[in-house]
Amino acid sequence: MYFVPRIEKRPVLALVLLCLALYLPGLFTLPALDRDEARFAQATVQMHESGDYMVPHFQDDLRAKKPVAIYWMQAATSGVASALGLESASGHPGIWAFRVPSFLAAILLSLATWRIGSAFYGNRAGLIAGALMATSVVLVAEANIAKTDAALAASIALAQLALARIWLARDPRRLDPGIGNALLFWVALAVGVLLKGPIAPMVSGLTVLGLMAASRSISWLALLRPVRGVILLLVLTLPWAIIAWTQTGGAFFGEAVGGDLLPKLAGGQERHGAPAGYYTLLLLLTFFPANMLLLPALARAWTVRQSDAVMFCASWIIPNWVIFEAVPTKLPHYILPVYPAFAILVAAVIAAAFDAPDMLRSRLARINVVVWCVLSLVLAAAVVALPVLLPEGTGMEPGPWPVVGAGIFVALAVRAASYAWRGNPSGMVLALAATGVAFSWALLEFARPRVEPLWVAERVAATLEREGLLGADVASAGFSEPSLVFALGTNTRLGNGTDAALALASGDADVALVEEREADLFETAAMAAGLTLEPVGSVDGLNYSRGDRVRLVIYRRSGG
Repeated sequence: MYFVPRIEKRPVLALVLLCLALYLPGLFTLPALDRDEARFAQATVQMHESGDYMVPHFQDDLRAKKPVAIYWMQAATSGVASALGLESASGHPGIWAFRVPSFLAAILLSLATWRIGSAFYGNRAGLIAGALMATSVVLVAEANIAKTDAALAASIALAQLALARIWLARDPRRLDPGIGNALLFWVALAVGVLLKGPIAPMVSGLTVLGLMAASRSISWLALLRPVRGVILLLVLTLPWAIIAWTQTGGAFFGEAVGGDLLPKLAGGQERHGAPAGYYTLLLLLTFFPANMLLLPALARAWTVRQSDAVMFCASWIIPNWVIFEAVPTKLPHYILPVYPAFAILVAAVIAAAFDAPDMLRSRLARINVVVWCVLSLVLAAAVVALPVLLPEGTGMEPGPWPVVGAGIFVALAVRAASYAWRGNPSGMVLALAATGVAFSWALLEFARPRVEPLWVAERVAATLEREGLLGADVASAGFSEPSLVFALGTNTRLGNGTDAALALASGDADVALVEEREADLFETAAMAAGLTLEPVGSVDGLNYSRGDRVRLVIYRRSGG
């Protein structure tokens, strides 16, 4: 194949088109996810409703787990959607409008990875690195979720791009990168701080420390303009911090540190604990399909460990990896800001194989390819089996489209592996990109319609809309997931059966959703209040946040 040299002439267009093919599936069709996505989106909705764009809230509760930047981004995109008349029946834009910042950030992350790879290994390797980063399973997932992680990874990648240029400029034979790169570094860090507190400074700071140790020099740090940079960082972040402190009497930061950060450092918060080694094992899944040649890439990096590129990538990966593995609370996306460095190292091997194809035929490379093929089969089986594995009574019979999607994905994966086995890097790159696209579509568009039982809140809203009740005040008993509030409105009351009956009796609610476990409490309280009830529908499904089957019966006052 000779398509790669042609693609190299238009790298931005190629990467953007690849990202669109990867990230558009599910963007508009996947309902709001519990719990974090729905909480972020609902807090943004309430910013629009209240006019307070400084301190986020979820209903009456302070939403202090993350700083404010992601809410500003989501407010901007959802505000544009509203101005264009793209609101849903719930009165605000659909969840897709809140996902746009993550969607754009994922594209930006791919482009930043391309630029860093190009700075170290040339345009071909940079383009391959950007494509590998774009296809990774964890980034495809985060591009479709309205929360901080894709935007955080993009801001960190931009800071690392500036840092890479400054690192290379320490060589007196190179030109001074100028104040522009220092400015990019500090502005990107400021955005990262406003997205997720200390994570961005930690990743870039540990990279700097690693480079200082590797080079045994600190003189090059002057190119970062550290004094002016720190002042700029404070100018960009402190005003919001002061406003949030003043408005909440310090409660925002007390909750952010004492209620979120410290518990994560002390133990596995919210049942998300895992031992050291978790992220290393998870590379098999979350970095797929870019991990096809990860082992030979790491081996090659060791042989040229004194090179500028490897010292930079190693300083990016090793200290941060150690920290992330040491922290007890672990989630797959936490390590995403480190993945561009892996993509660059793998891309360097593939780019070198254009001139030395035997690199793809080494024993280590072939072992890696075999493991990768087994993983491809596991992922294809997961796409087909997902609905079957749901608890009895909530699943659906397998349909043809997920099987077709999984089959296309496997065929392309086999094609990519065959190109690698034969030492054809050009064909392998294109097939890897196609494999990533096929998996995205198979999972998010072909398999998603078969798991309707998971989307309880969406189905409740559809039922209410059919009955002409969407927009009415609702009290929910026994089902209190954030997606329900996002689907039905800020005034949705969450509680038990007694609370729902009393809300109906007092007129605070027009409709009650009663989960079967709360039915006895609800009926007893309704009888005591003299309510005559009329069931208007029911929804059966699975609360995947808890792993419980749910059956919600929808009531209104008789004659209401």
